[in-house]
Amino acid sequence: MALTVLASSFAFGQNPTSVAPSNNCDVIEDFNTSHGDYRSPSIFTESDYTEFNWDSTAGTWIERSGLASRSASIISCVYINQQPSGGIDLGWRFKACSGGQYRVRIINVACNCVAGYDIVATTSNGPVWRNFPSDSGRICIRINDADLYQGQKFRIEISYRGNVPCDWEFDDISLGGDQGAIILPVTFMGITAKKESGGTKVQWDVADEVDVAGYEIERSTDGNNFTRVGYVPAYKKPAYSFVDVNAANLGTIYYRVKNVDLDGRYKYSSIAKLTGRSSSIVLKAFPLPARNQLTVQHDKMNGAMLSLATADGRTVRQQVISNATIQTQVDLNGIGLLVY
Repeated sequence: MALTVLASSFAFGQNPTSVAPSNNCDVIEDFNTSHGDYRSPSIFTESDYTEFNWDSTAGTWIERSGLASRSASIISCVYINQQPSGGIDLGWRFKACSGGQYRVRIINVACNCVAGYDIVATTSNGPVWRNFPSDSGRICIRINDADLYQGQKFRIEISYRGNVPCDWEFDDISLGGDQGAIILPVTFMGITAKKESGGTKVQWDVADEVDVAGYEIERSTDGNNFTRVGYVPAYKKPAYSFVDVNAANLGTIYYRVKNVDLDGRYKYSSIAKLTGRSSSIVLKAFPLPARNQLTVQHDKMNGAMLSLATADGRTVRQQVISNATIQTQVDLNGIGLLVY
């Protein structure tokens, strides 16, 4: 599917974040019987972050690198926010070393934003981290931010850091009330593109990898016409990466990943736009496949045009996006059963 939205972009939410204590944290995932489709390290943190590993016997996530000075991160599956707009109650059980710190970032999974993701809220609202209240226990906080709204699709990224060697633990993720959020079933959960010394590194993480043969990496210079530049076999891993060594002088480039099943069926990830050294998620479309109507999720924008084109580049739908909206419905009736 080739969809294009022309609009300005940003990397961080537009409103400030404040944090307050809360007592409204009900466990939604205890990790006793599964990893809950959480991933570590987060693909949105730096490449030198260590990882938490799910311990099926203990029913928790543990970081056992043995390093003294290090940072580690873990990121959730995709949730749909059921809490009232304006904030999120969030908590988890932790074990940390003396003097350890943590950071929480709420990441919008459908945005047109520089840096590969949209941080709509963070405990630090910048580079300053928060101290753990003790070496072990529970955290329950209220993250207030006007960029958080009911129905929003988001992921929770939690990072630890410290300078003392000990095991770190992460467990019992909690949200406000037992209906604080519901899990959104998806295959692709996130994609980023970053320039490195050896080329452009494309990373993506997945869920529900069933009967997948592999992933084709595609590149475009206009966001519409894509060419295959690589292939990664599926190994039932939570995250994958590919380095494109032939994109050094192409200016603004776009990447997407094609999930190819064993029976030949396929689906696409979101599109990551790379300009200079930063990337952005262009848009998300659902359901896929679609029959009568397609919903495109995007950032708020003014005067933008959405185009729907077939795989051979023929435009079959164009419509103006309403100002200040985050979703646009596209009527598919009357355009035939084609591949878009």
